[in-house]
Amino acid sequence: MNAPASLPTADSLRAALSGLLDGIPARQAGQAVERLIGHYRGATPTDAPILRDRADVAAYAAYRMPATFEAVHAALRAFADAVPGWAPGSHVDV
Repeated sequence: MNAPASLPTADSLRAALSGLLDGIPARQAGQAVERLIGHYRGATPTDAPILRDRADVAAYAAYRMPATFEAVHAALRAFADAVPGWAPGSHVDV
């Protein structure tokens, strides 16, 4: 059996996102976020690519991942507190 991997932290996520955003002008990333938000709220055809380039991918990750990470972390922490000793056997259990 493999040894448990260290758990990701919000700091490691921020560092990874910083590296992903490196080299992308802030204005370009900001414009990509605004466009992506418009797609979420609008009527984007399903066959149209939403993430068109590296800037879109980086902007999406920077915009969505921190909140998603914190929400999942809080939910799993609450579950762990409610059911001490339980450990997931696979990703499906999470």
